[in-house]
Amino acid sequence: MIAAAALLTVTACGEQADTTDSGAGGNGDAPPASQELSRAPEEVPHDGPVPVGQIDSKALPEGYPVDVSVSDKGHTLTVVAQEGGCTKASAELAEETGERVTVTLIESNPADKNVMCTMDMRYPPLTVELDAPLGDREVVLDHEQATH
Repeated sequence: MIAAAALLTVTACGEQADTTDSGAGGNGDAPPASQELSRAPEEVPHDGPVPVGQIDSKALPEGYPVDVSVSDKGHTLTVVAQEGGCTKASAELAEETGERVTVTLIESNPADKNVMCTMDMRYPPLTVELDAPLGDREVVLDHEQATH
């Protein structure tokens, strides 16, 4: 008998929630939940990881990380670089067109060849600022070696 009463209470509560969710008894100003959800993706900019299929990483050395994300409503591109020992990584926005954004990752080695260097690897996140949101444009990652 207690189980039957509990089931009746749960069913009654569920039915009441269903009528309020459908808009019955509301103030008439709020759109149904389905309309609110359909508008949300248009208002939210594409911030987060850039899909692998949108990244051209052919110019990177073998084993180099391919990790790109976008933030600041699509205006800031963050690329994970690789450096180790005495090398220092930096990034430059090489080109920004309507179809693609090219970022050059620069690995700088010390000019003095007699410097003792550690054998550690580091993966610093480097940022470049875009004039326009990334959107669906391709991200091309280029790589250069330099001395400092």
